[in-house]
Amino acid sequence: MSGQTKHRKTAPRWLWAGGALGAVALSAGALLSACLGPRAPEGKILVEFWDFPRLPAVSEWLEEKIAEFEEQNPDVHVSFTRLSWGRGVERLDIAAFANRPPDLAGATLQLKYVEAGLLEPLDRYLDEEMPGGGGMTWREDIHPEVLDAVQWEDETWAFPWYKEGFIILLNLDILEERGVSPPEDGTWDWDTFIDKMQRLTFDRTGDGQTDVYGIGFNTGREKWEAYPFLFGEGMELISEDGRTSLVNSEATRRGIQRLLDMEFEYQVSLPGAGGITDDTTWTAFTGRDRRLAATCQGLWAINAVVVQNQRLREAEEEARRTGRPLGDLPEPVRVAVAHYPRMPGQEQIMGSYGIGSYMVFRRPHAPERTEAAARLARFLTLEAGQEINREAGLLPSRISKLHVLEDHPMFENILDYLPGAISPPAHPVWRQMDHVIGQQLQLALLRRVGVDEAVTNMGERTQMILDDYWHSRDAAEYALTGRPDGEEAGEEPGQ
Repeated sequence: MSGQTKHRKTAPRWLWAGGALGAVALSAGALLSACLGPRAPEGKILVEFWDFPRLPAVSEWLEEKIAEFEEQNPDVHVSFTRLSWGRGVERLDIAAFANRPPDLAGATLQLKYVEAGLLEPLDRYLDEEMPGGGGMTWREDIHPEVLDAVQWEDETWAFPWYKEGFIILLNLDILEERGVSPPEDGTWDWDTFIDKMQRLTFDRTGDGQTDVYGIGFNTGREKWEAYPFLFGEGMELISEDGRTSLVNSEATRRGIQRLLDMEFEYQVSLPGAGGITDDTTWTAFTGRDRRLAATCQGLWAINAVVVQNQRLREAEEEARRTGRPLGDLPEPVRVAVAHYPRMPGQEQIMGSYGIGSYMVFRRPHAPERTEAAARLARFLTLEAGQEINREAGLLPSRISKLHVLEDHPMFENILDYLPGAISPPAHPVWRQMDHVIGQQLQLALLRRVGVDEAVTNMGERTQMILDDYWHSRDAAEYALTGRPDGEEAGEEPGQ
């Protein structure tokens, strides 16, 4: 898949993104920041750190490591704020574009911040030698595919911590009920997959209605659970130069047709895939009725099942101890992990939500805060933060830390595929493109538009988004330098 884009460095992004207005905003932001927000004790450097919710074990670990970093760096004070999933992205955007961002924020890399000149490039921290690494730098120990996802125009804009991935989670109790075995080594071809899904789709109550479906998946904006079926057919998204949409292809059409066939021809997928939400599929898989034998989810789901089972057992023990009725709780669910099916004539692929990372915001008027924030970010992600990924069930970003998951039974068949799993492309307008692709995919699955029309719309509209971006950028570059974007000084136009 073509995803990561490579470009020649041009004029500073914040110039064409905002010019003099950006400089005024930076000055105003500096004045506001001096009056508002958290303060460090006298004589200490403040690092304002915002992060999204983590698993309980990871949250506890983060607090311990922040305290450890402060102990190792007594001149630094870290102010830690937990964002919410519901409004956290909006809060970060508002703060960033009002020039009052935190020093450090956890998220997938947001290139809109790079384009606005708000982030600090981090390559010099990656090019330092690792202690005890025999001369190896931090950069050399990061999976190349992981590093690519946090780079834009030959610079690194976030410290990569972990990589997500998509899997098919199987309910072993339903498989045993139907006499169906999990795929050997976690892999299956399309025909085997459909055969097993048909056997796992059945009427449990004898009323002539389907009670259990073989597979369920979500679609929608930034919902990638269905994408690996399309990637499996060879769908590509953006050209390497970042200027051309590749989504309008026969591979994309074949992939969408596979999704439609699962619901309407083979009738093995939970109906209404074009409008299903996360809660619907997860409840169908883990809830009391157990309406799904398999579900397409991120790696997070492995640990989520473990946590749910633990809580159910605790509830059972509490009920026995107190003599109170247990209530209508589901039984713990036994699961196994499988790949998405391999498509005819194609290699096995894996998809990914992307890279969990930490971004460091620039503070031109307080460079000591930027420096301290970068050191903290590297400490939490690359130095101290690799082993904790086992608790979350995520791929560590460093090559030498792959062993963290090697003895994890749920990763036995998928670990080798995770580093190269197809991630969202690093491009400033990817989210706009993804919205178009997801919307057209939903319309196709709801049979509001045909497959060919949906894919044609995807291609045309995503190309318009790319064209608008590059037109604006090239125009700004020309206004600043007198040359189109990417043209070297001294070259004649068109040369």
